Amino acid sequence: MARTTMLTLTDISYTYPSTPEPLFEHVSASFQQGWTAVLGDNGLGKTTLLNIAIGMLPADTGSISPDPHRLTIATCPQDNMVRPKNLDDFATDWSPETMRVRNALHIGDDWPYRYETLSGGETKRLQVACAITARPDVLVLDEPTNHVDGETRKAIVEAMRQYQGIGIVISHDVALVDATCARCVIFERQHISGRNITVISTYDGGYTQAHEQMTSRLRGDEESIRAARQEVIRLRSAQAQRHQAMQSAYARKRNGWKIDRKDHSALDHHKWIEKQTDTASGVAYRQMNKRLERAQRTLDSLTVAAKRYDGDIWIDIRPSNRKELLHLTEGIIIFGSGRVTSSNDTARTPTQSILHADGHQWKVAHNPEMSGEKPRMPGVAIPKLSIGPQDHIGLTGANGLGKTTVINALLDSMPEDVPHLIIRQQTGEAALSQTMRRLAALQGKERSQVLAAFAQLNADPDKLLSNEAPSPGELRKLMLCLGILDRPQLIVMDEPTNHLDLESKVALARCLADYPGALLVVSHDEWFLDQVVG
Repeated sequence: MARTTMLTLTDISYTYPSTPEPLFEHVSASFQQGWTAVLGDNGLGKTTLLNIAIGMLPADTGSISPDPHRLTIATCPQDNMVRPKNLDDFATDWSPETMRVRNALHIGDDWPYRYETLSGGETKRLQVACAITARPDVLVLDEPTNHVDGETRKAIVEAMRQYQGIGIVISHDVALVDATCARCVIFERQHISGRNITVISTYDGGYTQAHEQMTSRLRGDEESIRAARQEVIRLRSAQAQRHQAMQSAYARKRNGWKIDRKDHSALDHHKWIEKQTDTASGVAYRQMNKRLERAQRTLDSLTVAAKRYDGDIWIDIRPSNRKELLHLTEGIIIFGSGRVTSSNDTARTPTQSILHADGHQWKVAHNPEMSGEKPRMPGVAIPKLSIGPQDHIGLTGANGLGKTTVINALLDSMPEDVPHLIIRQQTGEAALSQTMRRLAALQGKERSQVLAAFAQLNADPDKLLSNEAPSPGELRKLMLCLGILDRPQLIVMDEPTNHLDLESKVALARCLADYPGALLVVSHDEWFLDQVVG
């Protein structure tokens, strides 16, 4: 049986049973053989549409071709704690196809038998491997690179390239989408006829190419809107002038014309002119009304991107006058202690990992001298490290090699009087409660400033004020916006893009790149670090 090469959704609408407004209406999309990225803000319905596409959720209207219930479909969920259904089959599958996937993802032979003991990156690799080796017609990956390090991301990219069916990936990972996808299906909020609606557009290429096309299209939409609005204004002005001319004519008629009543020839000529004028004026006025109605319909039918905020949120923040905010001498940082030993011990005591500092890009890597041997000192070797008042530093590296250890040691070196903001990867209930209490206590200018900054990070202040608990990603945005009030001269953020949709990631990158103080960002997202650190 020939492999399916196209999955088509036509005129799909869906409304949650508990909500009055539809999530989306009359949207269409096609997924071809190869990889397609599904992108867009959180909450617009990406996962819902894909559940409809694979037959897990019935649509209110529309059709899917071919029938997904007649296809072999595999999914890889975002939650890496979900045990793959075909894990036992994968454990005993040593076919050439499966071996290629095992090798691409560097999966150990014993991994399927100890799933509960694997790290987050290892479970994600195994989930992806099980999904691909199910040999599906359609494979759906939901955020496959969330919480994984650079090496795992590269392995997932390699495995995705080996898949030959219809691949659909929901992802906010720019590097992953650029490396694997030939097209992007993008959910957008568009403003039309006074309301915001969700539309779906398809663009060729990965994210970078698709974003360029979308930006060009949006510029064209804005120019069309501007031209249509100017035409409506022009016609309204012309209509007003025509109306004024007619009123003047009627006024003259009511006041009468100074013609000798005995001059019958002049009176007959005036009546003929008056009749012609009235008729022409009425026709012209009616034609003007029709032109104006057409122009208004054209304006109302045009769409423009729903309002996004783009401005400077770093009001009244100035960098420190100190030459150096954080400093560590060359040596070894012992895991868990933050203690730095002298550099003299480094050569005699091989460590588990080494920090390489290349300008503003820092990376923790395995110590190549260990070659699998157990290190004599569990720690990370570092060169001399320094962060100045306006330095933007990006720190990356595989999980478990000491990034947090380095961060903690650097923070221990910070002078006590430096205003700073630290946003950890795991926020927790305590951070949520403290953050929401602080927001509730704000009034006046400060409250407006925080909510405006929150909106500029592609977040919805109205949802925040409706007592709806923010998601982990939205909470970190809010923590950043509240922290601005303290005018920090140093910001430290650990994995700030976790749980963020792509537009939020772009907004946060733009915001942090413009921050005038010292910045230290820990992230596995190479694209994000390039934007923030340069």
